[in-house]
Amino acid sequence: MIRHSPSDEGAAAVEFALVSMILVTLLIGIMQFGYLFYQWNEITHAAREGARWAALEYPAGSVVTPDTVRYKVAQAAPGMELTDADITVSPTAPTIEDVGDPATVTVTWAVPLFTPLMQSIFSTSDDTFVLRSTATLRIE
Repeated sequence: MIRHSPSDEGAAAVEFALVSMILVTLLIGIMQFGYLFYQWNEITHAAREGARWAALEYPAGSVVTPDTVRYKVAQAAPGMELTDADITVSPTAPTIEDVGDPATVTVTWAVPLFTPLMQSIFSTSDDTFVLRSTATLRIE
């Protein structure tokens, strides 16, 4: 039988306390990265969908007007509640003269950060991280 000296009692608890802080920080970082990646994937898909509609000569319009590019972008990212200010479309009203030119859609979205630690890691002054995705297609 191995006997421990009285000074070894509680050492495992102290070691666990030190390691658990690092593990929790790592876990929060993994969750934040996963959330950022999910949001980036959503806006990338939305930008591609908008560029497809812009390439088919639809007007930029608004997120509340069906059959416009901004409406289709907002519908492609249903849980994000995109507004007109989050979506940039160029050209805004393509015509037959624009055939062959590029149609570009840019979606910008501010993703909330979970903890102040993530704010310092990402060097942001507020509690958000700005994601931006651009898609360009030739107007048909």
